[in-house]
Amino acid sequence: ANYISFTSCNLILQLYGTGNIPSVKDTFIQLLADATDKGILVIAGTQCHTGSVMMGHYATGQALAEAGVISANDMIVEAVNCKAAYLFGRGDLTTKEVSNLMPVSLRGEVTPSEALSPPPLSSAYQRAFRKGKKYY
Repeated sequence: ANYISFTSCNLILQLYGTGNIPSVKDTFIQLLADATDKGILVIAGTQCHTGSVMMGHYATGQALAEAGVISANDMIVEAVNCKAAYLFGRGDLTTKEVSNLMPVSLRGEVTPSEALSPPPLSSAYQRAFRKGKKYY
């Protein structure tokens, strides 16, 4: 009998806002770095209904990016899961190639990064800016 076999090694994280975790936990970041070193694709998604993951926007997101975690941009978790399964299921792509294809729109599932608007400033910053204050 002929069997088609493939391994989909990925981990999808659902993070806060633009791709944040509560704080930079060195052991957690190292665990994710070890996973990516072993060929596991770690993808950061957002729990928000609108917006996008922007790796490196805050210190925690930067730490995740340095650990090899990639952004799901504005894809919902179901789209991330299906896209990773499809790309790994092809059987002709490496984990690195799948990683490079995740931010590419194949069927309109993800908005190109350059088309996304920047995240809004915090409301405290906006209020202070309108009042002309230099501190918050």
